[in-house]
Amino acid sequence: MNKLPEIIGIAGTNGAGKDTLGDLRSALQGARKVSLSDILRAEADKRGLAHERSHLAAISTELSRQLGAGALSLATIQHYQETRTPEDTGLSIVSIRRPAEGRAIQEAGGKLLWIDADRHIRYHRIRNANRGRATDVKTFEQFCAEEDQEMNPDTDDPFVLNMSKVRSIADEEVINEFGSEPEFEEHLINRFNLKS
Repeated sequence: MNKLPEIIGIAGTNGAGKDTLGDLRSALQGARKVSLSDILRAEADKRGLAHERSHLAAISTELSRQLGAGALSLATIQHYQETRTPEDTGLSIVSIRRPAEGRAIQEAGGKLLWIDADRHIRYHRIRNANRGRATDVKTFEQFCAEEDQEMNPDTDDPFVLNMSKVRSIADEEVINEFGSEPEFEEHLINRFNLKS
C-alpha cells in the first residue's frame, strides 16, 4: 500500500481519471483539489474565449512565458500554504501539462502521478460523460490530433505543453482501463490508502 504525500500533482491524458483521484482525496481525506485547467477556463471566460483546447493551450503558454514555466503549480502551492486550515489535509493539483509544473510539485516535496488509459476507452468516456465542455464534442480523429500535439510538440520550447515529458518525470503511473468509475475508485482507495 502506497501512502501519498501532502502535495501531489495529477497528470495524464484526457478522460483517464485525473479528476477522480483528486475528488476521492478531497471526499475521503479532506485534501484540497485545484485544477490548472479550471484556472485556464476562468481566464478564457475573462477574455470572452470559448473553452476550446487551442485557446486553453495558448493561454497556458502565454501565462507560463509571463510568469515562468512552473508558475501555475508554484502559485497554487503558495496559495495553499498561505491559506491552509486545520481541515486541509493535503493538496491535489490536477492537469499538469508542462514538465516545469511537475518539477515544482516534486521540489515542494510532492509526488507526480501519471494516469492513462487506451485512447478509444478515454474517447468514449469523454463522449458519454456529458460534462458540458465544448472541448468534449469532437471526432475521434480530432481528439487524437489534439492529444498528439500536446504529447509531442514539434518544439523544445519549455513553455509549450509537453505531456510526454511530464510522463517521463512522473513518480508513479496508474492505468485506468476499469469497466466503471466505482471499480477505478476502489482501485485508487486501495492503492493509495485513501480511507481516512
